[in-house]
Amino acid sequence: MLRVFHHYFSSRKLTLFIIEGAAIALACLLGEVACARVLAPADTHLPWAQTMPGLLLLGATFVPTFQFSLYLMDLYDLRVAAEDRGRGSRLLKAAGVTTAVVGLLMLAVPAVLPVRLPPGALLGGAVGALVGTLLVRSSLRAVVGVPSRVLIVGDGLKAHAVANAIEQGGEDSFQVVALVDPRVPVAGREAEPVDVTAARLGAEYVVQAADDMRGANWMEALLRCRLAGRRVYEAAGFCERVLRRIPVAHLRTSDFVFADELTVSRGRRWAKRVFDILVASALLLCAAPFVLLVAVAIKLDSKGPLFYRQERVGLSGKTYWLWKFRSMRTDAEKDGAVWARANDDRVTRVGRFIRKTRIDEIPQVFNVLMGDMSFVGPRPERPIFVEQLKKEIPFYGLREAVKPGLTGWAQIRYPYGASVEDARNKLEFDLYYVKNGSLFLDMGIIFHTVRHVLLARGAR
Repeated sequence: MLRVFHHYFSSRKLTLFIIEGAAIALACLLGEVACARVLAPADTHLPWAQTMPGLLLLGATFVPTFQFSLYLMDLYDLRVAAEDRGRGSRLLKAAGVTTAVVGLLMLAVPAVLPVRLPPGALLGGAVGALVGTLLVRSSLRAVVGVPSRVLIVGDGLKAHAVANAIEQGGEDSFQVVALVDPRVPVAGREAEPVDVTAARLGAEYVVQAADDMRGANWMEALLRCRLAGRRVYEAAGFCERVLRRIPVAHLRTSDFVFADELTVSRGRRWAKRVFDILVASALLLCAAPFVLLVAVAIKLDSKGPLFYRQERVGLSGKTYWLWKFRSMRTDAEKDGAVWARANDDRVTRVGRFIRKTRIDEIPQVFNVLMGDMSFVGPRPERPIFVEQLKKEIPFYGLREAVKPGLTGWAQIRYPYGASVEDARNKLEFDLYYVKNGSLFLDMGIIFHTVRHVLLARGAR
């Protein structure tokens, strides 16, 4: 894992992205040149001095477009990429979208830039880009390597929770090789030292996850693992660095008390505020043409006000009024506040569309501009739910250390939540953001949010 501005991200994915980008660029250019020469009239020499700028521009357009299409199809999730190798359905969809988009762009380019493409260049570039991607994807293991082997020290609830988290969120980058408790004899014999077990199993990571540390005599063995070049973590540290979430079950108050990342300078606060204003203003300007259409559709679809306001909990537990386009019937909560459900019958026809596309949340940019919210942060919750969740989930109040956001780390990493257990899981991602938040992470979250909006994910 690499760390940039407090945020951890996968070096394997970065390696795949760079190598694949280079392969697409090279194969695309070769395909363009080959196809252009094959389709050129006989005894005709192509004017390479005039056509090469166009071919280079075509290749430069293919690379980001194809890689963004691969990203939309989740093909930079290593587990999804490995599963798609046999079928190739996601890859073919990405190739089709890329060819269509690049084709449209190259039709418009001659009106702006003095470039020309020889016949067949687009076809050759598309085939070359696909071949380059197939070459990389067919040798995926050689490019990103085999999953890192993880030895978990412990065999109780905490150890199994870490193993499950790796299975569900490790994206095929990690493999649990064993859960061992050095205090438990094996086949009537004393268990071997942890460092010996790690060496025998070829573990790259050793995670301390024992529930009960009484009689824990393996600290020197863990030190030997560290000196031998293995990465040794406690359960919470491993989940934070590798899974980018902080498990509530493993968290101690001291983990946050002594975290330097929580000390935010005045300059950093001002930088985030300026960032929020700029991004919110840009979104408002871009969305302005659609706001009138949405307003008319809401009024024609059902009776009631255009906007809906609701009390939410913000920074330091202070409440504020959050604004949204109304997407439910006016009597939606006549029996009291309830969690939103899948296929909720309280949602209007227009409301279903604007909730799926997140258009109903556009008015929240005014909350951002007024300073009640940040553009990126934990999802704002209602006071009645916050009061309930604080009683049932440890450290839930830590979400209030930062302003709530229109989008956030938990929103893009976990599906829509409608239960206490969902709130617990989302809190683990929120705590990661509270501790490791930065403008770099904010920009990454906004980029990921674009995909969620385009694919209508994570909304009800």
